[in-house]
Amino acid sequence: MEKKKNGGARPGAGRPRGSTNRVTARELLETADLIVGKPFVVCLLEGYRDSIYSDDKKLRTTYEKMILDKVATTLVEAEITDSEDAIAAKQAAFAEALAALAGKTKP
Repeated sequence: MEKKKNGGARPGAGRPRGSTNRVTARELLETADLIVGKPFVVCLLEGYRDSIYSDDKKLRTTYEKMILDKVATTLVEAEITDSEDAIAAKQAAFAEALAALAGKTKP
């Protein structure tokens, strides 16, 4: 008598390789734009405006945190300063690398 197979791997079964069940941010924003009829950022700022008009301080704070979290990542600046010695060392290393590329000296 032949034993029936129950469970286990079967050819062609399961999710296709490389498939994903995650919704990307781009898909979400594009779909929101299609359904609502305006870009998400407009809806976000309209909600913020409405929280101000309704004097809902808790909701206003929530909107401000969301907006600032998004904007703050684009406002980060870094200033890098080097000493005179560091600048001279970098210039010398750069000149040596250029000379080596030109075939004048060995690195």
